[in-house]
Amino acid sequence: MELNQAIKKRRSIRNFQDKAVDRLLIEKLIEAATHAPSACNFQRWKFIIVDKDNLKNKIVDLGGSVVIKNAPAGILVLYDNRTKNTEYRDDIQSAAAAIQNIHLTAIDLGLGTTWICHLPKKKDLRKLFNIPKYLSPIAYIIVGYPAGPTKEVERKHQVSEILNYNEFNPNWPKELINPVKFLLTKILVKIYRLTPRYLKKKFLNKFLDKHLVKKFEN
Repeated sequence: MELNQAIKKRRSIRNFQDKAVDRLLIEKLIEAATHAPSACNFQRWKFIIVDKDNLKNKIVDLGGSVVIKNAPAGILVLYDNRTKNTEYRDDIQSAAAAIQNIHLTAIDLGLGTTWICHLPKKKDLRKLFNIPKYLSPIAYIIVGYPAGPTKEVERKHQVSEILNYNEFNPNWPKELINPVKFLLTKILVKIYRLTPRYLKKKFLNKFLDKHLVKKFEN
């Protein structure tokens, strides 16, 4: 597949076939990730493949997105947090570059993915996977075969609307965010994270799975 075609075809996929992903394909995704740019070419990323249901369920119970348990496999992306560039966090940027390579390669292999940052607290993930302190969880990628054809999502802006040369464009429209809705959402997310695991498992996750996850067409 041509690169430009893969970039434009990529979509967030949350609904998958009940079919395991061959580990050789997973390894191809990781191999592609290792060719991403990284700060000072340190290449200090690590990847934990999660394909056991009990682990996926634990991530969700600890506060992760409910879509995690619906995917055949997941990739937990880690990066060495011992950076001197704390202003621009080149560790996070390096990991993000690797993640994008994974998404584009997945398209070429006929796989669907979604980039997830709705995750448990980092200390909980460290404990669950025995991750040392010098490595930070950055994101989680769900992987599988799409359940059906993907729907194209229209881009919000034309290039001419977001591009300017040599200076900030004061005429750019501001992205409007409802402050009340934004604050309420932050509070609800915090409540969800603090809710005991048994309550999440019994009530909240079922509700979220029914009313939030299934609204996505892809």
